[in-house]
Amino acid sequence: MSAANWSRLWSLGRQRVAQEWREAIELKTGLPLSRPFAIRAHPTERCNYRCGSCACWRLDDYPAEMTLAQWQDAFAGLQEYVGRFNVQFAGGEPLMFKPFLDLVQWCDERGLHWGMITNGSALTPSVVSRLVRARPTNIDISVDGATDAVHDASRGTPGSLARIRQGLQRLRAARDAQGHRFPIRLKATVHRHNLHDMPALVEWAVAAGASSVDFSPVRPWTDEVSRDLWLRPADEARLQETVEALVSAKRQGAPIETEERRMRSWPAHFRGDAVQPTRTPCRVGLRDFHILANGDVRTCWEYPVIGNITRQGAREIWTSALAREQRAQTLGCSLLGSPRCASSCLSHRTMTQDWQRVMVLAPRMR
Repeated sequence: MSAANWSRLWSLGRQRVAQEWREAIELKTGLPLSRPFAIRAHPTERCNYRCGSCACWRLDDYPAEMTLAQWQDAFAGLQEYVGRFNVQFAGGEPLMFKPFLDLVQWCDERGLHWGMITNGSALTPSVVSRLVRARPTNIDISVDGATDAVHDASRGTPGSLARIRQGLQRLRAARDAQGHRFPIRLKATVHRHNLHDMPALVEWAVAAGASSVDFSPVRPWTDEVSRDLWLRPADEARLQETVEALVSAKRQGAPIETEERRMRSWPAHFRGDAVQPTRTPCRVGLRDFHILANGDVRTCWEYPVIGNITRQGAREIWTSALAREQRAQTLGCSLLGSPRCASSCLSHRTMTQDWQRVMVLAPRMR
């Protein structure tokens, strides 16, 4: 990697260590030292795909979306409070927010780190060129199968896997041409109809030139999940076979980010059993800052909003009585480890786990 990329990696690592120390001290002493760290932005809830596991495209009404200027003001205020930060864009589909490319360009000019997850539908040559010029820390693409039949059915959109392959190739070419090395990660949601295809997806990722694959079991978010996608008791033997195949591939050097422990917890997840979290207590209230399309701010999807960034500054929201009360509630949350609690939630990871993920990505970033 270039000196600039190493500098960025060092900056992100230093911020991660500092946050860990602040949280440790706050947990031990009660002093309010934590700051927003796991920052996610949802510029839009709209999406052009019809995934069975997602509710975004099913909404009857969509909230009013912040303007580009409002996002810039929100990030500027957040930067004033916490310093340089890393924001991950999600949605909906972020690229359906018309000023998105202007927003990430502005982030880069401000010295802010940014990454995104996309369904890969809009990775045209012109879009890819601008994305890479804005120097992302990562671009994640949702992929749910190694064949058109499996992936396209899961995403409810014919031709979607072919578009992802084209977009991935464009990202690699633009990344190499511009000399900015960043991971292109595939994010797969595991469910009843694509379970058998997950080992093949790892092979597809390697052949397509992705940096890594990260798996998460489907969550009980929609009626379709409960009706069609959730694994039944009769599926558990097949699930165990898939898990063992993925664990074996990971041990042999396949670029699988997901920890063995998490993959082995999938049977319990689909049985509805509690899964022992990697660390306790839950840290979402100590670090998560989700900015929604209309400016509402959450720490966790299971809890109410704690403010609105169009009417309040980041510091005011984070230090409010409501936010402090919610931090206390999340520290003792009974949902930790349940199927409703995201098994991939970044707030549950230790620094060791984060480092292990870096080690998966590093050989493919040279």
